[in-house]
Amino acid sequence: MRIVVFLAAGLTVLAGVLRAQPSDDDDEMDYFPLVPTGNSLRFGLRFVGGPKVTFGHLGVVPSTRDVGDTITVQTRSYDDGSVSLDARTGANGGAVKDGLTDAWTYQFSSQVTPGGDIAFHTYDVTSNGAGMRGKSGSAAGWELQMGHRFRRIARKIDLSLVAGFSFTSMNSKVGGSVPAQLNILTDVYSLNGQTPPEAPYTAPVFGSQGLYDSNGNPLLASDGSQQTKSVETSTLLADLPTRSTSSGTTDVRGRWQIKGAAYTIRAGPLLQLPLSERIKVTLGAGAALVYVGSQYVVDETVLLDETLTTLETKEVKDHSVFLPGFYADAGAEYWVTERAGFYLGATYLKSGSFDQTMNDRTARVDMSGSYGVQSGITLRF
Repeated sequence: MRIVVFLAAGLTVLAGVLRAQPSDDDDEMDYFPLVPTGNSLRFGLRFVGGPKVTFGHLGVVPSTRDVGDTITVQTRSYDDGSVSLDARTGANGGAVKDGLTDAWTYQFSSQVTPGGDIAFHTYDVTSNGAGMRGKSGSAAGWELQMGHRFRRIARKIDLSLVAGFSFTSMNSKVGGSVPAQLNILTDVYSLNGQTPPEAPYTAPVFGSQGLYDSNGNPLLASDGSQQTKSVETSTLLADLPTRSTSSGTTDVRGRWQIKGAAYTIRAGPLLQLPLSERIKVTLGAGAALVYVGSQYVVDETVLLDETLTTLETKEVKDHSVFLPGFYADAGAEYWVTERAGFYLGATYLKSGSFDQTMNDRTARVDMSGSYGVQSGITLRF
């Protein structure tokens, strides 16, 4: 849409200037004497189509948990709870080493196994190869071009050599849902026959216990109430698990984006054919070298309905590449004076493609053909 508006605005300006020209019946002395000069300068704006991007191997949500092995007593963090080192001390003040821990937490009643133990889980998601096509709008930019006329062909056509530099933004993105593989690691800890506490549960848990003298009589405080002391009432859990793994399918909702900019250096011949004393048609083509600096942005989320656990990853990765190619331009110039005028035209740039990867995801960025319009001012000196 912006290309259409841009082109319409340029044509309107050009048409207005053309209407302001004298008619063929006017005295030719009313025209500016268009004296050819050797050097030229162009500066203007451009709107071109963005690259075609194909996103592949989507749906990669790695686990952020480190649960270690199953033979080392250690702290383990899961997506639905944690098991930490035992905090109890014995009569001599040393650690209690009975294979149990009083420091643990679990979130959901579904974690209680049929045998009355507690299961903890970590989840990660790997791609099953799903892909999506990115949506690219028109890209805005600017250009600067220098030229030098070195000969004339057939007495009317000027042949120049031009070199230029242009900048164009790029932005291709897509959002939606893709199927993926859900990988589940399950660690089961024994309660050693104890009744599972109601979820959610966090230990250690402390309560109070009345104090008695040697005869079994309650010890009373000054207000007549019985004296108490704090005692631990935690349900103890085994400190080493039994591990298993399984897999299933899930849906990953996400947003995937390639954004950045393309910087193009180009050089080649330019032909200028006069249609009148003020209007010239231009045709140009040549070689181009494109430097692309891009950024791959990923935001993926998985909601596990059975536990209401949300898995999410947000990742960004930069990439840069040089791509050779060629360009072709066609347009018209209208000279207001012998040294200043306007130009409006179409441009085509063909370069290559490149791949960008991030944690097994891929993005194929195809810049093999880009069409657009350009307009600005042109000077001769």
